[in-house]
Amino acid sequence: MLDQQRSPERAIYRSGDLVLDEERWTVHRAGRAVRLSPTEFRLLACLMRNQGRVLSRDRLLRDVWGRDYAGHAQIVQTYISYLRRKLHECGPPAHPHPSW
Repeated sequence: MLDQQRSPERAIYRSGDLVLDEERWTVHRAGRAVRLSPTEFRLLACLMRNQGRVLSRDRLLRDVWGRDYAGHAQIVQTYISYLRRKLHECGPPAHPHPSW
């Protein structure tokens, strides 16, 4: 089971050594800041808010790209790969992250 915690004061999500602060729009991994594009941040926030749940591609498209998105659904996999690459640049996770 993942160690998911949400701060009651503001929207801060934790999973292992990954910390996302929605209010400040910051992400830290193993204590290091991770620079994400706005879309990457929204995708990671959606995934972290829904840890332990299976999210469909349609749900991710709606929640991250919006109801009016008319592009290719493959964009979800593309951005998942961007997130993986950026998060793994900080080294292997101290605690397993979800299998995105």
